Amino acid sequence: MAIQPPKHVMDLLLDAICVVDRQGRFLSISGACEAIFGYRPEEMVGRSMLDFLYAEDLDRTLQAVARIEAGYQQRHFENRYVRKDGSLATIEWSARLSECKTHRVAVARDISARQQALPDEALQAAPADAPAAWRLSAAPPALMPPGCAPVPLSAQDYTVLRALADGAHGAQYVTRRSIVKALGEDYLHYDQRRLDTQMHRLRRKIEQASGQRLPIATVRGQGYRVYRRIEVEG
Repeated sequence: MAIQPPKHVMDLLLDAICVVDRQGRFLSISGACEAIFGYRPEEMVGRSMLDFLYAEDLDRTLQAVARIEAGYQQRHFENRYVRKDGSLATIEWSARLSECKTHRVAVARDISARQQALPDEALQAAPADAPAAWRLSAAPPALMPPGCAPVPLSAQDYTVLRALADGAHGAQYVTRRSIVKALGEDYLHYDQRRLDTQMHRLRRKIEQASGQRLPIATVRGQGYRVYRRIEVEG
């Protein structure tokens, strides 16, 4: 016979366990609800999760919900919630549809402190439970975010990501010049806007496919910083 943990034990959790119905209304919240969201559980139960969501993250959150509703187990999805005091909390979610398909179950972790760190600081002080590395495959060209299905890449996208993954070891950032060289182009005559456009499209493609942000930050006028490990396969 299963034994439910005492309520005071659940209150010691550092994460929050959330159950919502198919319409997105909170049915229950246990664990670190108030520490993460700034609300007591009874203030959130019965209300839509969208009532607390930061408006700019609505579209990508609904895309993640659609994946979960289709049976996909969503891991490491990030969005922002507005706390009761008006501040923003960056939340990392792992969620799935229940076996009976009547509700969704999710674990919420507050990663706001991690997001406030500079990317290189986050690499140097990565916690023991940091998400697994991203993986880049050559055959066929694909990028695999942690816990997600492979995202197919064009040959050019693969070349850019390979240059970033290879150049990130021991460097603060990967220069534009080295990426353009990997593409087989002459840096002096290369239109820099092409690279900016490609990176914008690549970021959007990965986020739409996996719900995760490509772990590459722009270093203005210099290049790009890879702030989460990308392992190259093949």
